Amino acid sequence: MTEKPAKTTARATTPRGSLNRRRILDAVAATVAEKGVDAVTMRAIATELKVDPMALYRHFRDKDALLAAFVDDVFAEIGPPEKTGVEGAKELARQYFRALVAHPGLVNITLEHALDSPHQLLMGERIYRGMLDAGYDIETAVMVFSGLQRFVLGSALMYPRRTDPEDLPGWNRVRGRFRDLDPEQFPTLRQVNEQVPRMNQEEVFGRWLDWIFDPPGSRAAGA
Repeated sequence: MTEKPAKTTARATTPRGSLNRRRILDAVAATVAEKGVDAVTMRAIATELKVDPMALYRHFRDKDALLAAFVDDVFAEIGPPEKTGVEGAKELARQYFRALVAHPGLVNITLEHALDSPHQLLMGERIYRGMLDAGYDIETAVMVFSGLQRFVLGSALMYPRRTDPEDLPGWNRVRGRFRDLDPEQFPTLRQVNEQVPRMNQEEVFGRWLDWIFDPPGSRAAGA
């Protein structure tokens, strides 16, 4: 009696020729959003797309190139500002912040791939151009840009951990915790807590952005 070969279940695969850069980057974006940057490997993305890992190497030389392309793809969403000078620089900073918030995990790799991202470099070019056109000297522009990057990255990192001002029960819980502090040890924190205005993160970001470019008690550069 002839033994029949065991049945195998064929894995669904992506048809030859249908894999492209757009599909790969979309898979990277989904993986970063759902599992974090550390979950991105050539094999993991290939599995997600149901292709052989070697197929990805025809588009990207390695994982670093893949992540650099992902970073640049996100920064490509940041268009030129409608305004000029400092207001244009602020507009770009807001786009920068929103791009990072929309793509969780990007904040961890954006600076690592800054020089590999033409669109990220273009954003920097435009921000610097706005400051120089407004009358900033180069040293001041460099210091402002350095502080701006730290502020934007930090704001995006904190964004999901902040309490929504429309969430009144959540806001009251936070205030209640401050009210429970020892009044002798933390009198100032308790005092400030009672007067903190309820603002959303866009409002907080906008107010700090104004202070970065025009600190309280000083005039904007070139004014």
